[in-house]
Amino acid sequence: MEIKQAPIFSEQAPQWIRQIVHTGTRDHVSNPYPSLGEVVKIRLEIPTVGTPEQVILRSIPNGEQQLSAMQFVETRNQMNIWEGELLINEPRVPYRFAIQAEGRVWWLTAAGVSTAVPVASFDFKILAINPKISWLSRSVFYQIFPDRFANGDPGNDPDGEIEAYPGFSRKTYPWGQAVEHDRKHIPFYGGDLKGIQDRLDYLQKLGINAIYLNPIFTAYTNHRYDVADFRNVDPTLGDNEALISLSDSLRALEMRYILDIVPNHSGAGHPWFREAVQDPTSPRRSAFYFDDEQNYASWMGFGSLPKLNYSDPALRTEMFESETSVFASWLLPPYKIDGWRVDVANMLGRYNEQQLDRDVLPAIRKTVKRTNPQSYLIGENFFEAAGQLQGDAWDGVMNYTGFCDPLLHWLKGFEIGALRCDPVLVSGEGLSTETLVRSWQENLAAIPWTIALQQFNVLGSHDTSRVRTVLNGDEALIRLAVMVQFTFPGVPCVYYGDEIGLADEPGFDQRNCFPWDDSEWDKNLLAFYQRLISLRKESDVLAEGSFQVLYWDDDLLVYQRVLGEKRIIVTASRVDQPYGFILKSDLINPDGLERLTSLFGDATLVLHPGELKIPAMPRGGAIWL
Repeated sequence: MEIKQAPIFSEQAPQWIRQIVHTGTRDHVSNPYPSLGEVVKIRLEIPTVGTPEQVILRSIPNGEQQLSAMQFVETRNQMNIWEGELLINEPRVPYRFAIQAEGRVWWLTAAGVSTAVPVASFDFKILAINPKISWLSRSVFYQIFPDRFANGDPGNDPDGEIEAYPGFSRKTYPWGQAVEHDRKHIPFYGGDLKGIQDRLDYLQKLGINAIYLNPIFTAYTNHRYDVADFRNVDPTLGDNEALISLSDSLRALEMRYILDIVPNHSGAGHPWFREAVQDPTSPRRSAFYFDDEQNYASWMGFGSLPKLNYSDPALRTEMFESETSVFASWLLPPYKIDGWRVDVANMLGRYNEQQLDRDVLPAIRKTVKRTNPQSYLIGENFFEAAGQLQGDAWDGVMNYTGFCDPLLHWLKGFEIGALRCDPVLVSGEGLSTETLVRSWQENLAAIPWTIALQQFNVLGSHDTSRVRTVLNGDEALIRLAVMVQFTFPGVPCVYYGDEIGLADEPGFDQRNCFPWDDSEWDKNLLAFYQRLISLRKESDVLAEGSFQVLYWDDDLLVYQRVLGEKRIIVTASRVDQPYGFILKSDLINPDGLERLTSLFGDATLVLHPGELKIPAMPRGGAIWL
């Protein structure tokens, strides 16, 4: 068999230096969730063939550089273990390593090895005062767009005029019947909270143990991002009592749920906004942005979504700066939600000269975590979000940039545009595998490892095309993408209906009505999802293990998740691989011969210390256990 080495990005460092290992897991950090004032032990694995003159742990307490010598402590599985101590004196403690060897000094950060002094954003980072969300690491989420999932009570189906939107009315159509665009009617299909509660048995059989609900607060559209009342559930979904009933049923089944909130803007039908428009002297007016000509700012120019102004103390108190605020109250009984997904998190608190995000986001976090330290707080951000993922704002974001986009651009080609802008950037060729790996690794390196494990990993959502549509129905690539989603660091979320093969539909796009006639389901795909969900919930390695890329070439990627002596290897290829090969790497360090079996077949990978025999493989993905 042909023998291959794992490629590198840039500097031709000696092989052993390129394969030094440090991660944020408990394999290398004695306590990944320390308290302030605690001293943690930091471990580094160096291949036994290496001959370092010095190994230095570099930190920067209170802004001043500190260099501490690390000590060799033992040899284990072809690796020498070096150890040092790090005082956790700040809420976020960055550190890196310096290895003096072969006449040079090599720096190791979360982004890799370099002789150049690294930028601080890629340092390893440990967070204090950020306790682990104990239930999260074994969770698999299911996103539900309420109007399109299930109609449990036709008696609350919306119908009739909308006072806040003159000339418009709401109309409920038969389930699954697409309608042409109607400038007078806002279409609904009657999905509600009772419908979700009635279908919890389906979610249990699928293996789901956490739900993310798109907005359920009182509003006028089917998406409900035009909130008219942050304090009450929309009556067309069944009112507050329906949410209490759903919450109680979820608790009985040991399932969690988070709600979608829109603190960036309200709807034009919100009483505060309507008062502000009608009376320029109203104290409510300062909660929005009006100019001298009575024009108001809105989200992306949509007049139905007026932008909220958090320089207003009353607004801050109402939304997040009190024990009875909107963000706090829904976390408490009787609703007991388990967290929030914050809409438009990238724009929250930001408007021209007023850039209040660095004040608003930590204030929201403080209230949420004080109310329930085990709550999960994530933001919507389609772009690079590292600045909001340093332990003082979100627990994670919907991970488009750090996971989903690079993967799908590798599989289908690059295309990117901007809302309400004409230019679209398009490349017919998919990203190179090196670009995919670099993108993933840089996004992981820019945030603390404990935050990386909390990222909300999606392949599609209510805002993006379904994965089946994006990948043109290619079964091999669809399954490849889902396997990677379930084995990548972070928390996976299934968009409702993807597990039965839904694609975008005319008249609905990605917001389909769920077809409850199971003769319309792809049951093989459903079984595939069930197997992956079960694996993800049961596996320590996928919940906490490190992420290590072993190899890539033009069309093939091989990575592993490792925790202690356990490992899972994933192979992903966008073409057929007709020939096997032997991969040489010190990152492959079993204690003797080891065989891994495919999760979806009987093929095997053979591991020897320092090498991995990879068989010929068809196009697609494989998980090796």
